[in-house]
Amino acid sequence: MQRARTKTAATTAKTADKHVLYQLSVQAPDVDVPFFARYFKRLTGRPLRVFREDFCGTALLCCEFAKHHRDNLAIGVDIHGPTLSWAKRHNVSTLEPNAQARVQLIQDDVRAVTEPAADLTAGLNFSYSIFKTRPELLDYMRAARRALKDDGVFMIDAWGGSDSLAEMEDVRRIRANGQRFTYIWDQAKFDPISHNSVCKIHFAFEDGTALRNAFTYDWRLWTLPELRELMTEAGFADVHVLWEGTDRDTNEGNGIYRRVKRGDADPAWIAYVVGRPS
Repeated sequence: MQRARTKTAATTAKTADKHVLYQLSVQAPDVDVPFFARYFKRLTGRPLRVFREDFCGTALLCCEFAKHHRDNLAIGVDIHGPTLSWAKRHNVSTLEPNAQARVQLIQDDVRAVTEPAADLTAGLNFSYSIFKTRPELLDYMRAARRALKDDGVFMIDAWGGSDSLAEMEDVRRIRANGQRFTYIWDQAKFDPISHNSVCKIHFAFEDGTALRNAFTYDWRLWTLPELRELMTEAGFADVHVLWEGTDRDTNEGNGIYRRVKRGDADPAWIAYVVGRPS
């Protein structure tokens, strides 16, 4: 006798876990970890074994890095205790015991943690933008430099283009891991004088419900010249930009980053700023 198939309940605003939705919408650790490993080896000539993610949130990237090689150590630093607790329950706990032991999560200000020294430190998802003044961001970059090995690498991502200056929404439908929902990136406010930017993430579901303001970010939108200058002032050498290429068919980013001296005047672009201790 054939068993009836059990239908998966549709995700709604009441049943949704905002951290799961964020991971499905924003993160791609299976792409990021190999990219970081390749680029680190290209710069240093040795394998990447100690990776630190500042503002790590749910530590999904740290967990992927620990899985990538049996000698990999991942360090995640975040000041928000409840999110780190979620990370331990939902992400770290899913790893094999050996890999779990190689994920170290630290609840603290990213500027206060200097050990263990990392091969590569990444500040991703533009989270460093919480630092709205030059002294604050410079303090963070100097702290990141102190926490690196002598031949280490520091990387932050950046975004810009004319679209980043507009108050607008970007809407994408997500179909992943059995979940169906709509991801809404809401650039709610932008001040051209201070470059302060308030952005929000909302999620909408097929039953008509919505999870509004699941995440809210009060940031300063930093420019690439500012980031490069601050990184140099913090003591980094060989400060350079990795620019994302464009897919000819979709005219959108293709996920391939190359070192460049000049960028394109795209309405929306993503890049990495990279430096090494002098």
